[in-house]
Amino acid sequence: MATTIPSKEAVVVILDIGLGMTSKDNDGTTTTSSIEDALRSVTLLYQQKLIYGKKDQLGLVLIGTKGTKNNLQDDGYQHITVVSDIEEPSIETLKYLENLSPGESKGDVIDSLIVAMDMLIRKTENKKYQKRIFLVTNARDPINTEDLSIVRDQFKKIDVKLNIIGVDFLEEREEEDDMDTSNNNKNKSLKEKNEIFLREFAESVDGVLVPVKQALEMMSFFRSQSVITRTSFRGALEITPELKIPVWGYLKMKQQLLPSLKKISSLAQQQIEQQQEQQQNKNNDNEDENEEKPNITLDVNQEISYYSITDPDNEILKPDLLKGYKYGKSLIPFSKIDEDQLKYSANKCMKVVGFTDRKSMPIYYNMGNTEVFVSQPGDKQSEEALSSFIHALIETDQVMIVRYVKTMNGSPYLGYMIPHIKSDYVCLYYNHLPLADDIRQYQFPPISPKNPLTRKSNIPSAEQLEATQQLIDSMDLMKSEFDEDGDPIQMLKPRFTYNPLLQHFYQCLHHRSLHPNTQIPKLDPVIAEYINPDQIIMNKSKQSIKNFADKFPLTKTTAFIKTPAISGGNTNGSTSNTNNTMIGGVKYRWKDGMLIGEEINLDSYVTDDGSEAKKRKVNNEFSEFSLDKLVSGYVTEVGTINPVQNFKDMLNRRDMDLVDKAITLMKERILQLVNDSLRDQYYQKAFECIKELRVGCIRESEAEEFNSFLKEMRSLFQLKKRDDFWQYITVGVSSILGEKSINLISQDECDSSEVTQEELDQFLDKKVKQFIPPPITNVNTDSVDDLFDQIE
Repeated sequence: MATTIPSKEAVVVILDIGLGMTSKDNDGTTTTSSIEDALRSVTLLYQQKLIYGKKDQLGLVLIGTKGTKNNLQDDGYQHITVVSDIEEPSIETLKYLENLSPGESKGDVIDSLIVAMDMLIRKTENKKYQKRIFLVTNARDPINTEDLSIVRDQFKKIDVKLNIIGVDFLEEREEEDDMDTSNNNKNKSLKEKNEIFLREFAESVDGVLVPVKQALEMMSFFRSQSVITRTSFRGALEITPELKIPVWGYLKMKQQLLPSLKKISSLAQQQIEQQQEQQQNKNNDNEDENEEKPNITLDVNQEISYYSITDPDNEILKPDLLKGYKYGKSLIPFSKIDEDQLKYSANKCMKVVGFTDRKSMPIYYNMGNTEVFVSQPGDKQSEEALSSFIHALIETDQVMIVRYVKTMNGSPYLGYMIPHIKSDYVCLYYNHLPLADDIRQYQFPPISPKNPLTRKSNIPSAEQLEATQQLIDSMDLMKSEFDEDGDPIQMLKPRFTYNPLLQHFYQCLHHRSLHPNTQIPKLDPVIAEYINPDQIIMNKSKQSIKNFADKFPLTKTTAFIKTPAISGGNTNGSTSNTNNTMIGGVKYRWKDGMLIGEEINLDSYVTDDGSEAKKRKVNNEFSEFSLDKLVSGYVTEVGTINPVQNFKDMLNRRDMDLVDKAITLMKERILQLVNDSLRDQYYQKAFECIKELRVGCIRESEAEEFNSFLKEMRSLFQLKKRDDFWQYITVGVSSILGEKSINLISQDECDSSEVTQEELDQFLDKKVKQFIPPPITNVNTDSVDDLFDQIE
């Protein structure tokens, strides 16, 4: 039976502060003191344990101190001081390290290891701990290498792991080269001999030696909290009622949030500081060593009282409160019993609903946390069954849909399980699937060149596609870094990439703990470096970025169009631009994927008599509120009763693209209104439809559709049976309603148009007979057929 690994760790940190740590190089100068790097590495180690090692305990031992303080000092272990016994790490130790001065003597590294082992034996006797020793030194002071076999045996006997952080150590390859070129150790310095010795000693006790630069790089990041491996589900994977495979589930992925901050009382903190000052003054006067601790705590207790608005004098007790759910303007009360019955619950299970192709499960379907499922440990049959099942899913490229209830009387979830095979294990990954209420439907125009519905204005050229591909290839993270053999490796692996928000939070927390009255520090350069694009990649892709920018020129827009123009210009070539400026009185907002400008009318904020006693704002969106607007999201046809609104609703559909269908139906409806009109009965209604069709074609970059339709109407109506309608939309509306006549869509109005200003002027520049204005009829006159349809 496998032994359980203890969840807590006992650590002794040995820091060398002796004369060797502050000695200078052979040239007499040093750019960076060795002790500074050593202190920083130990400080970072304590930070890690303070934040994450809630059950871990640390002790601190110094080598090279002037005095001696340890349990073995009577046996000759001199110049070794135990600063703190193995205990829970505290901020006081960090403050001690920050103010630590270099030592004034030389201590022996092997002696310090023996003292550390003695501390571990005393602390962990008959207790379950993982034991570890950190040794931080530059190996400049002499080392006693006698009786090493006893020390090695003791390391293995008590199962202690040794980690040596070498300050100013040679790289391992350089050291090997030195060993190959040198026939003896006479030419080596004391430091080089000690480095070789410590490497060999670490290997003999299954330890690790890490250069200080690498250690600082590793510990500069606040690690993810180590968690105990606990199952989230233990049960059967039910494929059929006759086929059930015992599985265990574990939490694989979970979003790490910022730690919650606890409220403390600032007033109590001031009182504690005052009591401490008074106690210190009292002790100085009485020379009394016994100090009384302040009996004030910083904890804050919240007390909540409930009162009715109608009866504010009488307090309502918590048992007399009920929860209410808002239903319209009313609150529907639910008691605790009703609330329990309201929640749907089910029995614990994991049942297979069915199987589907893996490609039908896009990555954006993943919701919530990710769980990993493996066979029940020790069950040979379940291991074989689950392994066969997983391999079959891989071969058929399928996933399975399951109904998952994690606990008894828990909420049921619909999810899918994806097979995963590694060299040493197989498993299933589980994720929740979204339901209809979770999906956000957005309609975007297609841009793929292979899609027949893609508009010409959205299709990129071959040069643009090539420039884009070059940019992607130059910034490919899969080939941005290289291993020791020169093979490309992936950059920014989630396993080695830490959350910058958490990093900065703990950085500020550490700083504030040591310096409570100073400002929050700026972002650490190490964090700033990896949250920004890698400089090597940016230099590599510099030319590709320039080529991409040249192929896709962007210009800054200084004026926003409030609403699209509805008419194309007049015979003299001028175009309307009354809504093409942005003034302080115009408010812009996004609506249906477009930037819409609304003029702010100050008169709507005052009452009719001019007073400002009550502000009111007129919302034009509700001025035409009707039942049609409630169901507009489901319009799929352009009717004859309200074709303009139907056309708008179809263009604004987000769940599907109905632009082409709406334009086609609007054309048919316009021709029907003109041909079915009794004299000029439906002319005005048809004219309104043509105006809206023009606006919609400009908005959707379908200028060619409108221009061809207008040319078709001219060939059908001009100088023929319905010539009066043609004269009405091209000449009559100007004299009757003061509106501009309908004309083609020019290049100035829409980029997709190929009509020049000259062609625009010539389109209506033909002799027409004198137009006699017809009487204005009701625009909203309904078709008889539609009215009968409504009656039915």
